[in-house]
Amino acid sequence: MKWIKRLGLLLVAIILVAILAAIAFALTFDPNDYKGQIASQVEKQTGRSIQFNGDLSVTLFPWLGAATEDVELANAEGFDPESMVRVQRLEAQAALLPLLRGEFEIGTLLLEGAEIYLARDAEGRSNWDDLLEHRAEASGKPADSAPVADGEPAGEARPLTIGGIDIREATLHWRDEQAGQDVTIEGLSLRTGTLADGEPTRVEMASGFRLDLPDMPAMEGRVDLAADVQAWLDRQDAEISDLELNLSANTEGDPGDAGSLPRQLDAALRVAKADVRGGDSQARLEGVVLDLEANEAGPMTYLESRIEAVLEADWSRGRYEMPSLSFEADMKGLPEVRETLSVAGSAVVSADMEAGTATIGDLVLTSDPVNLRSNLSLAGLDTGELTASGPVTVDSFNPRDLAGKLGITLPEMRGKEALTRLAVNGELDVTPTRAMIEGLSLKLDGREIGGRAGIDNLDSGRLFARLEGGEFDLNPYLAPKVAGEESPSSGGNGGGSGQASTAAENAEIELPTETLRGLNLDARLQLARLIYEEYRIGNPVVHLTAAGGQLRLSELTAQAFEGRIAGTGGLDVRGDVPSYSGNVDIAGVSLQPLLMAVMDEDRLIGKGNVSANLSTQGKRVDQLKSALDGNAEFALRDGKVKGFDIGYMMRRAQARIDGKTEPEPAELETDFTAITGTATIRNGVVRNDDLAGASPLLRVSGKGEVDLPRETIDYRATATVVNTATGQDGKALEKLKSVPVPIRIGGTFDDPKVSLDTEALIRGAAEGEVKRRVEEEIDKRLEDKGEPIKELLKGFGL
Repeated sequence: MKWIKRLGLLLVAIILVAILAAIAFALTFDPNDYKGQIASQVEKQTGRSIQFNGDLSVTLFPWLGAATEDVELANAEGFDPESMVRVQRLEAQAALLPLLRGEFEIGTLLLEGAEIYLARDAEGRSNWDDLLEHRAEASGKPADSAPVADGEPAGEARPLTIGGIDIREATLHWRDEQAGQDVTIEGLSLRTGTLADGEPTRVEMASGFRLDLPDMPAMEGRVDLAADVQAWLDRQDAEISDLELNLSANTEGDPGDAGSLPRQLDAALRVAKADVRGGDSQARLEGVVLDLEANEAGPMTYLESRIEAVLEADWSRGRYEMPSLSFEADMKGLPEVRETLSVAGSAVVSADMEAGTATIGDLVLTSDPVNLRSNLSLAGLDTGELTASGPVTVDSFNPRDLAGKLGITLPEMRGKEALTRLAVNGELDVTPTRAMIEGLSLKLDGREIGGRAGIDNLDSGRLFARLEGGEFDLNPYLAPKVAGEESPSSGGNGGGSGQASTAAENAEIELPTETLRGLNLDARLQLARLIYEEYRIGNPVVHLTAAGGQLRLSELTAQAFEGRIAGTGGLDVRGDVPSYSGNVDIAGVSLQPLLMAVMDEDRLIGKGNVSANLSTQGKRVDQLKSALDGNAEFALRDGKVKGFDIGYMMRRAQARIDGKTEPEPAELETDFTAITGTATIRNGVVRNDDLAGASPLLRVSGKGEVDLPRETIDYRATATVVNTATGQDGKALEKLKSVPVPIRIGGTFDDPKVSLDTEALIRGAAEGEVKRRVEEEIDKRLEDKGEPIKELLKGFGL
């Protein structure tokens, strides 16, 4: 049995020697002697030089590990800075005894103070491209070669356990010269629990960041992430639960320079459960909740929103679904909206990225009192040529309630039910060049207008509309009549308070100049009939275009006032002073109702044709009057002028000659069968030199001026009695037959004065009487031989 004892002593001695040898190796081995060889191998594998500025240390038992400090990996040629990666401290360990059994049990991997620079130059070359190329050369495979396919031998899988990952104070810089982007992630910390196949672990991350984008102010903030993760590496599956991601960011600079980025943004993302099946390229996220709060975001002073969804993805087939999606948002500070605007919605969304299609079904958008419903189909997601189509319906709502929600005060209207019911429906038609609603139906208070509307040119942003409707009663939407106010048909003289009129004319016309300069519009509306006051306007058509600060009334036509009205017009706001132009052609209209509707003026009765070509410029009414230029032509028939009676004035003058009096008629008015003339307008002064008027009793000619800026009249007419047998008591004017009667019209628009030149009338009457008696005497004495003598007397003015 002694040999057994001796064998045991020998074994102990061998073990002691081995232990002493291992201790001696650990005490005498210096890994720093191998820095050069390690650096050479790294350069061979990467094509980059590496520097170990600190010492290397090695442990053998119970952990086989290495640690080093101050390591630098060179950057690619042509990129700054010189080092792509800098690490202050790096540690890695593996348990020795499990490793001898073929098991990998790695301790916590430590990466401290790492600084990584990633970049892409203006030509699109990245500073890691050469690393992929060297890896491909070393492996003999292309850089983008596929992994080993199913069924191919890949070696026996070995169990792997990592005690955790501990990244401390890391910094990542990303510079994209092509896109002009700078992103910095700093203070990055990442800690995990034990990482083992199929075992749950906790992952926590925190980091600051700075974001610089072209034409945007810089943004900086912080991100925190925490989640419970369980992963199966062989199946490439993972389950993530209770994921929480919080982001807080601030934009630098003045609020007005913040562009579309919010001044302050706080976001919180929660995912109750995420089931990722990497082997099947599928994932399902449940209980997804995203909360956002933003201050000074675009036009808004404050935004608070929540999105809730369930997300399903099959990225191998390019299919994504949200069987449940809902959101709500509160917005403050929107332009012209004084109150908080609340919006909510829900939908079912699915997308097939391989086919480039998507659907948004059961879409509901609500902002009390408006409720929009739609089902949309999208295409072209794979090509960028997006199209969308589907029905869109806005349920009937009260526009007055909406105005109240938006803080908009609507003007008072005559009809109590005016503007209380509005519904919209149509078919959305969106292509890469346009966004239109076809088959549009607008139902306002029971009245319907249909057609198509939208943006027909997305490049220019031109608003386009072609609308048609039946009869539309405008009266309920007009301002209420003030007590005692006369209706247009009750008569009026167009006058008013001089002070009020002056104040109104001196007040600047408030035009939304900037809005008009940016307006791009092509809109046409046609109705079967428009009711305004007691007037019935048939087939009114309005066609308005706008572009580059020039607005054009391309078409204005209507059958109204027993005739036809047509016109065009323009407004130019490109300069500091707006300019106006217009052409009007009125044919066969009844003058009194037209003038009442337009000017509240009822002193002219009859039928007429009027055409005019006018232009002016100015910021106030008085400036518009003073700058008015143009030409006009008129032809009136079968009517009367109220306010003065030429026949009465001549009878009264005749009565004075005879030493009698003439009673004033109940109404002063002058009949006419025709009045024609032309006019030129220069600097607001209307000049007429060819007035010609006729009635059964009289012939009238005239010329003179009407000063629109000063609202004065200076006009002279000549009336001649041509037929004493008919019209306006013509018998009483027998003595004035063929006698020119001068008439002067002067004064102001509010108080015009019409008078006769009595002395000229008496002189003319006397001359006429002398002429009459001479002719009678000639006829009496010479009978039919008196014509040559009459012609001779005409040469002497008789």
